[in-house]
Amino acid sequence: MPFETRFFIYWSQTDAAGIVHFAEFFEIVEHAEEEFYRSRGVLHHHSRLPRVEAHATFKSPLRRGDQVRVVLRPLEIRDKVIKYGFEIFNETTSVLSATDYIVAVCVNVEQGGLKSAQCPQELLDAWRDIQ
Repeated sequence: MPFETRFFIYWSQTDAAGIVHFAEFFEIVEHAEEEFYRSRGVLHHHSRLPRVEAHATFKSPLRRGDQVRVVLRPLEIRDKVIKYGFEIFNETTSVLSATDYIVAVCVNVEQGGLKSAQCPQELLDAWRDIQ
């Protein structure tokens, strides 16, 4: 079963036309991801996962006051990489607003840089648990 969470769209997330700016969709997904990690007790690993790829297909706008439901599903879970899909539904209008995926790589900080690393088992297990 996928992970789901809900949010409201606030004025600060919209542009002058009252519509959510496209980049804000990724923030909405990242908020959902953080809620997922919090719900599984692995939030402390979130900082080890820089995004290396992000893709979104926009279907319908979101506006201030809309309630959204974000669905996260693992697409590919490897030792060092987590690829998950997302769907953002506008619960106010009952329309799909955006869909696609994010790819994150587990890293360690070494000599001031980032180096890919084995993902913590509890993090991998959290994603596998929602398949």
